[in-house]
Amino acid sequence: MGRTALGRGTLKPEGSDVAAEEIPPLRQPPQLTFADMALAHGSGHDMSGMNHDMGGMNHDLDAAISHDGHTMTKGDDDGHSGHDMSAMKHEDVPNPFYAKGSGLIPSAANGGKFLTYSDLRTQKPLYPERPPTREIELRLTGNMERYSWSINGKKYADSEPLRLQYGERIRFKFINETMMTHPMHLHGMWSILDVGAGEWNPEKHVVSIAPSTEVYFETEVDAPGRWAFHCHLAYHAAAGMFREVEVVGAPKNLQKTAEVK
Repeated sequence: MGRTALGRGTLKPEGSDVAAEEIPPLRQPPQLTFADMALAHGSGHDMSGMNHDMGGMNHDLDAAISHDGHTMTKGDDDGHSGHDMSAMKHEDVPNPFYAKGSGLIPSAANGGKFLTYSDLRTQKPLYPERPPTREIELRLTGNMERYSWSINGKKYADSEPLRLQYGERIRFKFINETMMTHPMHLHGMWSILDVGAGEWNPEKHVVSIAPSTEVYFETEVDAPGRWAFHCHLAYHAAAGMFREVEVVGAPKNLQKTAEVK
């Protein structure tokens, strides 16, 4: 997961020097912590009754737990995420694009502002705004210890294609029930991310879904054929967080060959 702190470039005449005092101090990059798995204190979730088996994580848990100030216990696992996310209050999360308390939302230095998806706007909307035809709910599911990843509790090999009708506008509702961020990528069509900006909502190819959050984007179904829809962490997609999208009902002159793009 890329996390940049501060970049600096200098334009100067050849041979001239730049005084050290003119160079602002670099900010430290934020670190990935339990907060980014929606496990930090103050996240709005009661963690007291949750038993997570973290044995499969390649982290120094002692250091991480000491740093974050809370303990995690080893318990039984049912093959899913290890806890019931349905009881979590998503309305407690102030920004739907990051887990509350995440290190991704630091205090901005020098009076600056930390930008999120909520700050994005499109300059030239690709499509006129209109109500969606229907909504499809996709729960991002998996288990970190067993390293199984899925959508709606099913891996790709056990799932049916998502069939969309050419010309409709689909609203996708994502519920991330895992402790990892999943950048979701729909091939062939734009993902119009709902940031509350109406017709100025940004169009994206990949939308990252943070742990314990609900995120919505809409898609104008204008590309006939069969398309891949998957987590852009390749090892998650390979493990099962992948779906085929089949767009049907297009005019014959627009129909494409039946191979997944």
